[in-house]
Amino acid sequence: MKALTKTFIAALAAAAAVAPVTAKDYRFIGDTQFAGFCKAVATDDVRALRANLSRNVGRIAATEREVLRMLTAQDGLTCNGANLIEFSVQRDASAVHDFLIARI
Repeated sequence: MKALTKTFIAALAAAAAVAPVTAKDYRFIGDTQFAGFCKAVATDDVRALRANLSRNVGRIAATEREVLRMLTAQDGLTCNGANLIEFSVQRDASAVHDFLIARI
């Protein structure tokens, strides 16, 4: 029983050491209308990024692909002073980075 408890405690400690980053760990300043895109990149969440793209169809552009192109343009959306692709590299968000590169 003691060995099982020690193993369980060790597993919990290891899980806590590599806990995923959540959106609660970030604070957004400025225009929060598009903060969801930055949150998705910061947390490396492709699903959240796609949801934000869908929500902005019709408001930014006519299709998701056009929304993505406008946001990733050099003069498009910036997160922490960088466009979405550069920000994904800075944050080591490989899943989002791969998605962005494949879509533009």
